[in-house]
Amino acid sequence: MTDKDTSIRKNYITSFLVAMGMLLTIEITQLIGMSNAYQQMHNQSNQQLANLVSYIENILNRFDKIPEVLAKQPLLKEVLLSPNELSKVTRLNHLLADIQNITQASDVYLINKAGITIAASNWRLPTSFVGKDFTFRPYVQDALQGQLSHYYAVGLSSAKRGFYYAYPVIDNDTVIGVVALKISITDIEEQYKKTVLNDSFNFLIVAPDDVIFISDRPEWRLKTIGDLSQTKQRKIVTDKRYADKEILPLNIINVSSHYLPKNMNSSLLEIKTSKNSEQVFTLQKLMKNVDWQVHLWRSTEAIKKQQGWLIIQSSSGYLLLVFLILFSNERNKNAKRLKESKQLLEQKVKERTADLSASNAKLHEEISQRQQAQTQMHKMQEELIQSEKLAVIGSMSAGINHEINQPLTALRSYSENALAYQERNMADKVKNNLKLIVGLVDRLSDIVSQFNSFSKKSTGKATMVDVHTSIMASMSIVKHQAKAAKVKLTCKPCLNSLYVFGDAIRFEQVLVNLLSNAMQALSEQEDKRIMVTVSDVESRVIITIQDNGPGILVDNINRVFEAFFTTKDNFGLGLGLSISHRIIESMQGQLKVTNHPDGGAIFTISLPVKQVE
Repeated sequence: MTDKDTSIRKNYITSFLVAMGMLLTIEITQLIGMSNAYQQMHNQSNQQLANLVSYIENILNRFDKIPEVLAKQPLLKEVLLSPNELSKVTRLNHLLADIQNITQASDVYLINKAGITIAASNWRLPTSFVGKDFTFRPYVQDALQGQLSHYYAVGLSSAKRGFYYAYPVIDNDTVIGVVALKISITDIEEQYKKTVLNDSFNFLIVAPDDVIFISDRPEWRLKTIGDLSQTKQRKIVTDKRYADKEILPLNIINVSSHYLPKNMNSSLLEIKTSKNSEQVFTLQKLMKNVDWQVHLWRSTEAIKKQQGWLIIQSSSGYLLLVFLILFSNERNKNAKRLKESKQLLEQKVKERTADLSASNAKLHEEISQRQQAQTQMHKMQEELIQSEKLAVIGSMSAGINHEINQPLTALRSYSENALAYQERNMADKVKNNLKLIVGLVDRLSDIVSQFNSFSKKSTGKATMVDVHTSIMASMSIVKHQAKAAKVKLTCKPCLNSLYVFGDAIRFEQVLVNLLSNAMQALSEQEDKRIMVTVSDVESRVIITIQDNGPGILVDNINRVFEAFFTTKDNFGLGLGLSISHRIIESMQGQLKVTNHPDGGAIFTISLPVKQVE
């Protein structure tokens, strides 16, 4: 066997072991992760099931004493003993209707010893129980034997599911009738869904005859979990518990999963319908007082998604580990080969030590030079930004000179007048002129301070920036240039205070640069207008600067943010928009340009809103 064959065989064995290791890792990870997921789902379901059982028990217990108390009402005995006295029957019907409204029961009715209803809260409705024979109902039979009875069934008149309470009416130790109360199962389901049940859970309550009597899923109601025995089917028909409803089984299959911990009293089921199938995690608990099995079913879709993530994470982690092992192994091999080479070439290495030392010193020198170059480049970038800022100020120098010359001329005039008034001993007029001079000095100070603040270098630190304040400051800087150029500069601010995160000085530089460019674009226009609009759209500050100039040529619109690109003859280096674009991007924003259909360019700044804490 050649070395090549040996190497191929070794590679095959290694690949097989890696693949088996991956499968084992995925399986172990899923076993742990899925078991924990099922355990968490079991804990949540168990708590929800306890809440559901408590809720149902509280509802049922709340009505337990009402029939007993009602049976002691004298009017019930009088009607049972004298059923032909219509006035008493009418009074009782009204009384039962009032009790039904107060207790929020579905129906309250009185049955005589023969099993015939002689008074009911629904006596006025088409579905009235009056005259109905309920002898066949077990709750009537049990109550006639002298005890409180409970029963659940579908009403024969209303075709609605209900839970029944019945209590004997006794006169002289003799049962003369039964007072019954019915509560609506639908009301219980709807109220629980609205107030308690989580959307990820579904519940169903199975009666002793294996029929689902209560559920928040209408398609599950009056179905069975599995097939009914013939004995139970005959009893359901005989008792007429579910009226004429056809009782069909749910199409469910038990699902086994070795990820499901064995110590949990829960299981997995697959529910199949004509449209789809659904796998659920099931948990159940017995309500001993009514012998109902309360089931809580929860979809396992979330666990299936988690299983997919576990496969991805475990396989990724395993492959990373294999890569590190292979890398380490290869590194050790290289180290071994290097050691052998070093032993063989030790003499040559000694001879070249001096050369290597020199090369090492040169490398350190090159690294130092590169670091210095990077520092110098960063400094040049800062100076370039500052130069562009000063260039903008220079472009506005004519307007600034005009704004400063006016106060200076006035200062000279007022000063000469003040000297003349002083020679004439006119102190009041001297004082008045001095006040005017102070005002002019303040005006000059404001003009100079605006440009001094704008021209100073940025610290580079990001802070909370008030958008409106920055826009007003920028417009204040360019207003002298706008006035000189006869440009109408307007602003439509946002009603709310908006803040962004960034360097306030550089942000103002962008605004000033865009406003200056817009004014230069209007040089040939007669009616010169610039509109600044600020809005808040989906948690972003949108600032638009629109002019009514000629706009940007279609061939140039995609190049305006390129460095050194300019359409101005003998003016600027073409860096203003490029720098502005970079500044806005450093603030996690965007700077775009479009042409308005009616003419003019629109520069749009989009920045994320920073909430003030």
